[in-house]
Amino acid sequence: MMTQPPRHTSPPGLPAAVPPGSTTTTANHQATDQSGQSRGTNTPRSSSPPARQPPGRVGVRTRRRLAAALSDRDHQVLSQLWQHRYLTTAQLQAFCFTDHASPASAARTTRRVLARLARDHLIRALQRRIGGVRAGSEAKVWQLAPAGARILLPDTGHTWRTHEPSERFLSHTLATADCHLTLREGQQRGITVAVQTEPTSWRHYTGLGGETRLIRPDLAAHLTGTDHHGTWDDYWFIEIDMGTESLPSLLAKCRTYTDYYTSGLEQAQHGSFPRVLWLMHGPRAEHRSAELTRRIHRTTRLEPRLFTTATPDQLDQVLWGEATDTNQPDQGRKDHP
Repeated sequence: MMTQPPRHTSPPGLPAAVPPGSTTTTANHQATDQSGQSRGTNTPRSSSPPARQPPGRVGVRTRRRLAAALSDRDHQVLSQLWQHRYLTTAQLQAFCFTDHASPASAARTTRRVLARLARDHLIRALQRRIGGVRAGSEAKVWQLAPAGARILLPDTGHTWRTHEPSERFLSHTLATADCHLTLREGQQRGITVAVQTEPTSWRHYTGLGGETRLIRPDLAAHLTGTDHHGTWDDYWFIEIDMGTESLPSLLAKCRTYTDYYTSGLEQAQHGSFPRVLWLMHGPRAEHRSAELTRRIHRTTRLEPRLFTTATPDQLDQVLWGEATDTNQPDQGRKDHP
């Protein structure tokens, strides 16, 4: 996982279908296109001009009015940005605008809604774009603005700060969101999908020396479906590798997962231990994937059966193909005859 500022508890008042830190099958509502621009308060007009808020600053009254006018779809947009921190226009369309007659209609509505939320200072677009792959309006990168965060977290007193992330952090964040979207595609196959983002995906356990330890997968997923054997559950811990960490560092993380497996906590709760998927990105992804697999099998104190490596092109086959070793039914999959 990539280190990022700590998150807080799930914001109250969100639609139950879209809890922060998890995703399940939901029905999206049509977005409202009503402008959220202020028309002023009901105070009498005076000779003195009204006090102006600093650029991008939303006052308490305006924020309350905007919060009351937000649709369920608007809340979903804010919630997804709260979960992932940064998302492109195309990713927000895939997460929140899935009930339109055509992709073109969805794209138009997405751009219109995001423009309104930005005009109301609830979300912000990054000033810097990375490389040449993110050209055009669909690739603009968005983040939650302080006023949007206060609407999601009205009673925490938390101050939400926006900033321009590093290229490394942003690339990792967007790759994690892409994997999340691939997991959601299981819904089209009749599979129930629940995804935890950080920090909900984290797991605490006690080490051999009695110390508190932590694993921090980028995503944790629970997939439920049926086949000719009956109902099954697949569990995954997913680590997104952008090719920036050394293989010894990845092996150290593998040892942490093996220690957590040995603790038995996850098995006691779910009846099986999730398969750990290393999703390798970058120009040498295939080489790193093969080399990591080789080293996992050669490293003592590791449980090779816990780990799977893949590139983004192989992700569909890993998730929806015959990815789970039927000789190891306790690793990742739990069957219900």
